[in-house]
Parts: sequence; structure tokens; C-alpha cells
Amino acid sequence: MTATRLLKGATIILAAAAWFVAAALLWRTKVPADLHRPRLDASAFFSHAQLHKAARYSSVGRLLFFLAVAVQLAVLAVLALLGRRLARGFALGEIGAGVMIGVAASLFVTLATLPVGLASLWWDRRYGISKQEYWSFVLGQWGRVLAQTATVAIVLAVVMSLARRFPRGWWAIVAPLFVAVGAVFVVVGALLAPIGTQPIRDPQVAAVVERLEQREGVPHTEIRVDKVSNETRAVNGETTGVGPTTVVILWDTLFKSHLSDRAIEFVTAHELGHVARRHVLKGLGWGALFTVPLTFLLAWATRRRGGLHRAEVVPFALLVVFTLSLLATPLENVVSRRYESEADWMALQATRDPASGREAFRSFTRIDLAQPNPPEWSYVLLDTHPTVIQRIAMTEAWETRRVWRETARRRGAMLVPWGGRRERSYP
Repeated sequence: MTATRLLKGATIILAAAAWFVAAALLWRTKVPADLHRPRLDASAFFSHAQLHKAARYSSVGRLLFFLAVAVQLAVLAVLALLGRRLARGFALGEIGAGVMIGVAASLFVTLATLPVGLASLWWDRRYGISKQEYWSFVLGQWGRVLAQTATVAIVLAVVMSLARRFPRGWWAIVAPLFVAVGAVFVVVGALLAPIGTQPIRDPQVAAVVERLEQREGVPHTEIRVDKVSNETRAVNGETTGVGPTTVVILWDTLFKSHLSDRAIEFVTAHELGHVARRHVLKGLGWGALFTVPLTFLLAWATRRRGGLHRAEVVPFALLVVFTLSLLATPLENVVSRRYESEADWMALQATRDPASGREAFRSFTRIDLAQPNPPEWSYVLLDTHPTVIQRIAMTEAWETRRVWRETARRRGAMLVPWGGRRERSYP
């Protein structure tokens, strides 16, 4: 017994050590550790009206988000309390009943949160951020429900089968399966992303983008423009895929928002920074690091209720999954913000144009109505990107660092080699 416990303890220690080593490797970025970002006042970059409008838009958006979370928690909690009754209502065996309960729970959550989603769309339309019609939004939700229903059914069937076969160790099999499925979704999504898009039509911008690809070491990266201007006025870009499936998608609103070509090139350089630093692949790595302990906690919690192979435990399992995902969100945001900062740094290094960076970042408040300096709690819980002010501060820190280096270089040129030594030449 003692030897078994020692072996188990050693295994846990080694696993924890491997986790922290992997996390430390993934944590590294090219942003200088000693980079000093100045403290900036948002009023120096935005008018009072812009700040007030962004604050009001963001505050209601946050309220609606938390309302949707509360509704989902309430629905899942009620279903968890009714787990036994629901299981008795399906004479399909444990796994069949569990799958049907999971599908029904997914449908109930969608129906319950639909009014909140419509309210969010109304708010976005009121501020001109969204142009989507209400009927289009509802139809889109049902399309999402179909995909989500199929996913829930397949995942529950597999997990419950493994939980019945391996009551204590099923999580160790399921965790890598989840990671593999996530990777497949990323690749498939990247292959489908270019559908309906087009190449950059502006020859001047296209030529500059090609040079940026060379500078960032990612030549021949596929860059497409997606027409979203009929749905939103927000400006954005995204990077998806790994390896040969990598694709950068620029929203066509970038070209219709009165941004200068240099600002558009900066946004593109930011996305190419994600490609150069392989952030999507690293994101999968972080996903694996989070999935393993979270799956273990799910197994531990459901085992105390009798095991996930039982249909009556499925609603409770869904509640646990949703709660764990909420608790993990701040940690995921930290990682996301770090990689976004690195992509900003890569864009500054590639373009060497902090002014265009500031123009691009200011557009996120001017057009997207992102609050430039949100409350700290909102930043921690919700924000996947650095704040607009933090990003502007990075451009100024980069510029200060460049000036300092150029000054140091000029001073170095004043050191005249003489007799094998470098002596200072004084004016």
C-alpha cells in the first residue's frame, strides 16, 4: 500500500512539473521583459463624447453578458436538480437517456438565452455596431443549435461509454480526445474560412503586405478579405489554422472605415505576428494544459454523484462543465492578452510605424466603441485583448525604446577606435 501511494505521489509530482515546464515554455514572448509602458490618460486621445459613448455601450454590453451567464446557470442548476426525474422519463438505457437529456438541456439553454441575445442585438443595432436583422439572428441561432446538438450527442455518448468502462480513469482518455477534436475543429475551420472571401484588391496595400510577410518570416501566408460590412461596422481581423492551413482574414470594414492604408497594414502586420509566433498552435497547447485538470475535476465531481455513466448525472455534469469554464476564463484571458501584446509588438517591429498603430488602436474605440480603459474587474474577467490605452502605451514605449537605441548608436559612433581601444570623442 505504501509503495502504491509513493508511486501515485511521484506520478502526480512529475505530471505537475511537466505542466509547469510546458506552461513556462508557452508563456515566453518576444516582448522585452523590461519594456516600460507609460501611464496614459484616455482623454488625451479621445474626446469626452467618445469616452462617454464607449463607456455607456460597454457597460450595458457587460450587463447583458452577465445576464446571459446567470440565465444559463439557472437553467442548468434546475436541470441538475431534476436529474433523476429526467432520467426516468427516457426509457432508452443509461447512455441513450443521458444523450437525450444533454440534447434537451442544450435546447433549453438556447431558448432561455434567446431573449438576452435579441436584447444584445438591439443594443448593437442602436449604436450602429450591428446591421444584422432580428430574423437572421434567430435563424442563425437554430443553425448553431443543430451543430451544438450533434456535438453534445456524440461527446456524451463517447464520454458516458468510457465512464462506464473506466469509472475512475476515463478522464485520462477523454482529455487527449478533447484536445485532438479541438485541433481538428481548428484545421477544418481554417479550411472553410476562405469560402466567400476575396484577396486584397488594393495593389498598393497588397504589395506592402507582401513585404510585411517577408519581414515577419511568414512568406506566402494566405490573406483574404471577408465581406462583413453588411452585418457590422466593426473593424477587425483574425488568424486561424496551423501550418499549411493558416489563413489571415481581414474584415472589409477596415477598407471602408476611413482608416489610412498604413493603419490597415499595421492591423495586417498584427495578424501576421500571430502567424509568425504560431499563436494558434500555442493556443492548442494551452488548451491541452487546461483540458487535463478540468477534465479531472469533472470526473471527480461526477464520481461523487455516482459517476458520469449514469443518465441522472448528466445535467449536473453540464453544470460543472459550464462552471469550470467560467472559472477558467480569467486565466485564459491572461494568456490571450499576452499573445495579443506580442502580436502588437511584432507589428511595431515589422512596420516601424507607431503612429499607424495608434491610429488602428484608436479606431477600436472610435468605431467599435471599445472602452479604452475599462474597470479592472471587467478587464480581468472579460477582456481577451489588452485595453486600447495599454496598446497605445506600447506604441509609445516602442518609440521611446527606438529613440534611446538610436541615441546610443550615435553615441557609439563617437567612440573612435585608436590603438586597439575605443576612446570617447568629446565635443
